[in-house]
Amino acid sequence: MNEHDKEMLELIETGVVTLMRRADFKRTLDSQASSLDRSAYLILQVLHQQSPRSARELADHFLLDISTLSRQIHSLEKKGLVSRRPDHHDKRVNQIFITNEGIEAINTLKQERIHMYDSLLADWDKEERDQFAQLLERFNNTLVQKRGLPSS
Repeated sequence: MNEHDKEMLELIETGVVTLMRRADFKRTLDSQASSLDRSAYLILQVLHQQSPRSARELADHFLLDISTLSRQIHSLEKKGLVSRRPDHHDKRVNQIFITNEGIEAINTLKQERIHMYDSLLADWDKEERDQFAQLLERFNNTLVQKRGLPSS
């Protein structure tokens, strides 16, 4: 690795860590107490795309142990955003469903996030936004492919 490559990789490493900290929507971009943390948002997003899912399926999807995921589901359940029902084929397994309130919450939060990012990128021209979106998608796809991470 030459010196230029090393400098660029150091900039990328610092930039990614800084981005992760600053772009944590709940802590830095959203002042609403009713908002959801990143884990809750992602769980609702997955359930909105495909509901129901078992706790095991969700834990595997997010590479979490079942106890961690169960605590997160319990928190969402207390807020009325998800519900559990026994599986028709195996009563020992609970299926996790997104509720109407959960659908409303995820749709509202997604629109708020889109608005916030639109505001943050207001000074960027169309080409810069397009390039950023494409590179970010490519980087995330690389993480999925090379690290075996969940795709969404």
